[in-house]
This record gives sequence, C-alpha cells and structure tokens, in this order.
Amino acid sequence: MQSIHTDIFITGGGPAGTAAALCLLTHTTCKVVVAEASAYDNVRVGEHVDASIFRLLEYLDIPRNTFDGTGIQEGYNSEAAWGSDRLVSRHSIYTTEGRSYQLDRHLFDSFLAAQVAARGGQLFPRTRALHYQHNADGRWTILLQHETKGQFEVHAKFLMDATGRQAKVCRHLGIPGKKYDQLTGIGAYLQSDTTPTPEQKILLETTAEGWWYYATMPGNRMVATFFTDSDLVKQHLWQQPDNWNRLLASTKHLLPLIRGSHAYGKPWVRNAFTQMTDTSTIKNFLAAGDAALSFDPISSMGIGFAISSACHAALAADQQLQGNAAGIISYHKDLRQHFQQYLQVKASFYRKEQRWKTAPFWIRRTERVSDTASVDPGS
Repeated sequence: MQSIHTDIFITGGGPAGTAAALCLLTHTTCKVVVAEASAYDNVRVGEHVDASIFRLLEYLDIPRNTFDGTGIQEGYNSEAAWGSDRLVSRHSIYTTEGRSYQLDRHLFDSFLAAQVAARGGQLFPRTRALHYQHNADGRWTILLQHETKGQFEVHAKFLMDATGRQAKVCRHLGIPGKKYDQLTGIGAYLQSDTTPTPEQKILLETTAEGWWYYATMPGNRMVATFFTDSDLVKQHLWQQPDNWNRLLASTKHLLPLIRGSHAYGKPWVRNAFTQMTDTSTIKNFLAAGDAALSFDPISSMGIGFAISSACHAALAADQQLQGNAAGIISYHKDLRQHFQQYLQVKASFYRKEQRWKTAPFWIRRTERVSDTASVDPGS
C-alpha cells in the first residue's frame, strides 16, 4: 500500500480546507496533504459576502484582480422583506454598509484547490478517509480510499477537520458538537424558461413558518431555499415537492421572481443548524470553518469565517509542531469569543421580525434571545 508522509493532513477541500493549506504553503514551511470527497463538480449555492473577502484572499497571496469577471461578482441588488412585508435594502437588516458580492462557488472552490496544487501541496479529489489512528507519539495515520485508484495511507504530524457542518472527522473521533437549534434548509434549483437572463438579485423573505433565501446563479439559473426547523419539516412534509411549492406560492416578493421558470430535481434538504465543536481535548488536532463553528445562514458568516478560522488554525498547527502551544490556546479562546458574539448578533436579526409571535419557528427564536447572553460555548 502506498504511504505518504506529511506535516499536516486536512480532510475537506472546500474553502476552509484549501485556505488552511494555502496559509501553510504561503506562510510556513509545512508540507500539506488535502483529501476532498468530491470532484469539485457539485452544484453549489452561491454565497453572499462583503469586501472583507478580498483582504483574506490577499493574505493568501491571491490578488483581488484574480477574480475579475469570474468567481466573484458584485451583487447589485440585495433586498429583504424582514420585519414587514415591505422590501428594503438587505444591508438595513445587518445595519452595515458597503459593497456586497456573490460567489460562484464552483469557480471559487475549484480555483482555491488548483492554487493548493500549484504551490506544492498535495490535493486528492474523489478521496474519502476511512479511518483515523491517533498514535502514542501524537501523530496520525489516515487510511484513504480514492474513487478509482484504491486505498493508500497518509502519515501526518497534525490532523485538521475541514469537512464542513457535518464535522466528519470529529464525529469519527467521538467528539460531539453542541447544537443550539435545528434549522434546516429545503431548496431547489430553478431554470429560467425565458430568454432574458434573470436580474442579478438576492432576496430574503420571512413567513410564519420560517424564511426564504433566493439568489440568481450563472446560466439562467436561480436557487430558492426555505429555512425552518427539522421537526416542522417532518410534521408538515415540506420536503415533498407539492408542499414545498405551496409554501413558495404563498410568498409575496419571491413568487414573481421565479415565474417563467421550472425546478429541476426534487427539493434537497440540508442542515443549517448552529453548532460548536470543542476539539481542545485531542492533541495535534483542530477543526476549522463550519466543522468548528456552524452558523445560521442569516448571519452571512460562512465563507469569511471559514477562510479566517482556517488561517488561524493553520498557523496554530504550525506553532504546535514547533513545540509552542500558545497558538492552539489562542485559537480555542477566539472561537469561544467569536461564537458568543455570533449568538448575540443572530438574536438581534430574529428580534427584528415580530409579526408571527405565536408561530412555533419564531417563538423558538424569541425564547433564545434572552438566553444568548448567558450561553457559554466553552462549557
């Protein structure tokens, strides 16, 4: 069986995993191996980000003009009907100003992966980790399965989980994540049947049962996702096409945007819960991005946090390998502080919607408003 020896092994080749690898390859002398289960050919929902994304990319030695015309496009129209049925600028929901941008996740993720390989990292797509062995000396032996080339091993000094909200490595190692809600997204991709390209737009719209996210995508496509709680989905069977379409038909602002289009495939269901995973008890191991902290999509903190936390984790891992644990300690402290701030910001978003105080979805968010200040994510 083939064996590869490296300093740091990263499971997950999305924005967090590739950002961690690029940080190590740019700012340290560490050798890096990344395994990604997909072939970077999955359709991904676009991400809404602000201009801070460019500062993060510049830290990884990726100039802003690299994405001119591809991957990152300025979002010219971003609106929300949140707290009333009147459309307002989405920035007023966040009480922030400045330009916003829409990521083409397929181009963005593929570009970062290509950068890892171009800078000397080893990235294996279509590769799953089958087993993680933590050796007595603190090092790791990882058994991997490539889709067509079979099994091989990686021997690493440090292991990082960048597998997203599912935190697959953490689960494999028996590290439970603490969930703070049961938010779930039920979405579908829509294809415009009209000749004109749909207006580039992002829209949020609340209903008694939850809230909708809509965005345009390349190729006359759109995505519409309904966010609610998983038990409500099961109770009302909202994942079924007819029921999902009825919810969509009840919207005021979203429905006109998707007229003249058709959905392809059944609605998909994805977890969107808030979660924190504490990895401080395992030596030479960290989680980054959604594997460490998973945020409610209303916060728009996903990609930016994935990249920034991955860079912090990468530098902490490098320090650990040099015999300095200060970076690891600082990383966990910052995660707890970041999560506490997020809970308060999340509560303020949901507090803005007061029209459905007796609806189960909104009752739960109102109840949690008073709880967030006392939550200790480190407990």
